[in-house]
Amino acid sequence: MFEGRSIALVVKSHDERATAAAATLRQWCADNGVQVKSYDANQANRNVAPTVGLVVALGGDGTILRAIRELSNYDIPVLGVKFGRLGFLSGAPASEAIDAVKAALSGEVQIEQRAMLNVHAWSGSTCLGQYKALNEALMGRNPQALIVVSQLIINGHPVYKQQGDGIIAATATGSTAYALSAGGPILSPGFRGIALVPLASHSLVSRPIVTAPSDAVRIELPSPTHAGVTLTIDGLAVYNSDESDHALTHIDVELSNQSVSLVKTSSRLFFDTLASEFFVQRDGCKRTSS
Repeated sequence: MFEGRSIALVVKSHDERATAAAATLRQWCADNGVQVKSYDANQANRNVAPTVGLVVALGGDGTILRAIRELSNYDIPVLGVKFGRLGFLSGAPASEAIDAVKAALSGEVQIEQRAMLNVHAWSGSTCLGQYKALNEALMGRNPQALIVVSQLIINGHPVYKQQGDGIIAATATGSTAYALSAGGPILSPGFRGIALVPLASHSLVSRPIVTAPSDAVRIELPSPTHAGVTLTIDGLAVYNSDESDHALTHIDVELSNQSVSLVKTSSRLFFDTLASEFFVQRDGCKRTSS
């Protein structure tokens, strides 16, 4: 399952718990003949070695997303160890970091394949960039804009035009991230499709839509030169109309042929995690936690 005995360690460097755990894990690796390559989750690491057999991300879901962003071109399993607030992507709690790495290197874990998105940004016929997203792509208004007019098109068919803060295109993994806050559906991690969620729509008819795996999505800006927009991929702004010489006219979104391999060390189900992260038990009833 895992090639060799080497790991890439991606650490949330400004979290004292994560950095302390990283030091302990490095020592364990040194004592057990496991090679370690360390990277800072707060910096770009374009030279991450593709030869490691396992990526260990010490932090929260944000740290895991950064690790995946750097390694999206390599099929390397990712083990997330939770030190942050949310842990939907993590495979082990902080107290079990070393045991989780031991289990992963021994192949005694489960692997979840998570779908990703391919996103192409266009200015007319000029491609401004190609991106992969594990959570979501957001075409939204930048801080200087009052409103964004966007047109949703699926498989070449116009669906609706809306005024608002933009549209989120999310994977099943991303359905518990920004899309959830915008009122989108919660999708089981194995679902392969795209959740399209309007953001602060000034309309009574714009509603979330979930596509089939083969559907092609386009989000257009009918008046691109008057649209103050930012394109954000998994929380990272990759385009801002106020900083670019090219007007963003549309983005194309589809499911990628690539997927992300997340390492899970327990049989805890997604809906168990959902309940523990977003709900608390009070008087026999489930209520959202504050």
